[in-house]
Amino acid sequence: MADEKEIYYEMLWDCTQCNTKGLLGDSHRHCPTCGAAQDPSKRYFPEPGQEIEARNHQFVGADWSCAYCSSPNSAAAAHCTNCGAGKDGTKPVAAVVDTAAALAPVSAPPPAQPRPGWWRWAFAVFALAIVGLGILFTRTHETTTTVASRTWQREIQVEKLGPVSDSAWCDSVPGDAYAISQSREQRSTRRIPDGQTCHDERIDKGDGTFVKRRECTPRYREEPVYDNRCRFQVNRWRPYRSVQAGPQSAAAPMWPALGPMGNTGGNNLGGLAGSATGAERAGQRSESYVLSLQSGGKTWTCNVSESVWSKYEQGMTAPLQVRMTGGVDCSSLK
Repeated sequence: MADEKEIYYEMLWDCTQCNTKGLLGDSHRHCPTCGAAQDPSKRYFPEPGQEIEARNHQFVGADWSCAYCSSPNSAAAAHCTNCGAGKDGTKPVAAVVDTAAALAPVSAPPPAQPRPGWWRWAFAVFALAIVGLGILFTRTHETTTTVASRTWQREIQVEKLGPVSDSAWCDSVPGDAYAISQSREQRSTRRIPDGQTCHDERIDKGDGTFVKRRECTPRYREEPVYDNRCRFQVNRWRPYRSVQAGPQSAAAPMWPALGPMGNTGGNNLGGLAGSATGAERAGQRSESYVLSLQSGGKTWTCNVSESVWSKYEQGMTAPLQVRMTGGVDCSSLK
């Protein structure tokens, strides 16, 4: 909005010499009671709803403050109207920020402060405790141990193809789903424009007046979005049973024989091409290798890799890092 179309209102100020209150910022450049010059830093906004329009006001810019007597002068004035000093080298007066509409938050009482220096001692004790625990759990020493026993175990999961109940949004149903039913459910929400939230913002023009401008921000509401939810069955491979070999110590590690596998019978019912429900297949494999180590009447158990396990026979010695807490670092076995 152009300045000439805006309505200008009077800022207010209080005379500090005679204590006259509510003087007009544009009309009263000097106190009408005692003649004291207006102090631009004392200007303030009137209470909302009590604004006084500045009649026939022409805005020419923010006032400049006289460097000698601090009186405010119109931007169009070349000399101070109070003392006659020139305008050169002066600065515009500071604008006032409207805080009348802002509600000051109720501040909670400050928390009780600990006695000076107390927290430093507490922090020092805590830091020392952390350092001590770190040393206790990480510092190790090497101990020669004897391999008391060594075992291994291998396992194969056997998966079976069968019907699984599931649900998804109908636009994401897998192609091999069957026995499909659907219902209407909320899938998400969307923001719908719902008018505006507006307030008047008062802006200090710096010449003893202010203007009001309407500031608005969009307002929205949340609206549910519904879609079709499908429930269905689909044939999928799922763990069914497991086949194990071990735990053993004498024999070399080997994978267990799967034995007879179910691969016929049943029906496809939308299952994988070439596979019928009830079919079985080999799934995930897992293996573990364990060394039992002894020294000084203590026994430790370490899960190690197959290469480390194969390196140590029963009765052999093995260097092992032992922590101060009594635990061991099994990764030190090479």
